[in-house]
Amino acid sequence: MAITIRSSFTVDAPPSDVWKTMIDIERSAPCFPGAELKEQQPDGSYKGGFTVKLGPLTLKFAGKFKIAEQNDVDRKVVVSASGTDTKGRGGADAQINAAVTDAGSGKTKVDVVSDVNLSGTVAQYGRGAGMIEALSQQLLNQFAKNLTALIESDAVYAAETATSAQASHATPAGAGAASAPGDQTNRINEATQTATTDASRPAAETRRPPPAPAPVVPLDAGALMRKAMWQSVRNFFARLFGAKQQH
Repeated sequence: MAITIRSSFTVDAPPSDVWKTMIDIERSAPCFPGAELKEQQPDGSYKGGFTVKLGPLTLKFAGKFKIAEQNDVDRKVVVSASGTDTKGRGGADAQINAAVTDAGSGKTKVDVVSDVNLSGTVAQYGRGAGMIEALSQQLLNQFAKNLTALIESDAVYAAETATSAQASHATPAGAGAASAPGDQTNRINEATQTATTDASRPAAETRRPPPAPAPVVPLDAGALMRKAMWQSVRNFFARLFGAKQQH
């Protein structure tokens, strides 16, 4: 079963920051609910897993994905992904096209078009294309929240690193003034002690940014589908009453 899903979300961060984080697979992939990133392969692809819970049924997918195309100028990327259920109940192949654009006021819009092919038992849950599209939007909303949190933590880390670097290069007050030989000796001793203490501390540049938030539980697709169904009902009545008001 082949379906095309079109979705979008907005991130409260500049486009350059969003783009830099999105193309860093090792950091952005775990932001997707239910996803697990594994080792990188020689061809540049990554092994991965995806766990989704549909009521009493839990589907565990094992597969791989990679960046097939990347346009840094226009900030567009194509990701190819494939996976099969570990118990042989079906699989999925997808080509995901994402475009990052400036939404103004320091915000970024991300448009996503996914061409998905479902097979086996998994395809039974894709019969309602509208429901799957609504579910996809719910998933992207969660991904956007996690991605925003990751970008914000990166911003805090960058600010702390810059502050630490400025402090380490600051010139001590009175360093350029003339001083007596005894004062110079004292300053040399103090400088030596400070250098010894600083050497025992980890350098600010060696600290790594906080890791991406990793999911600790399988994706509860049932809850998301109920939320998506309610949203579909609300949209239906909004269109219905909107049409009546036009008449």
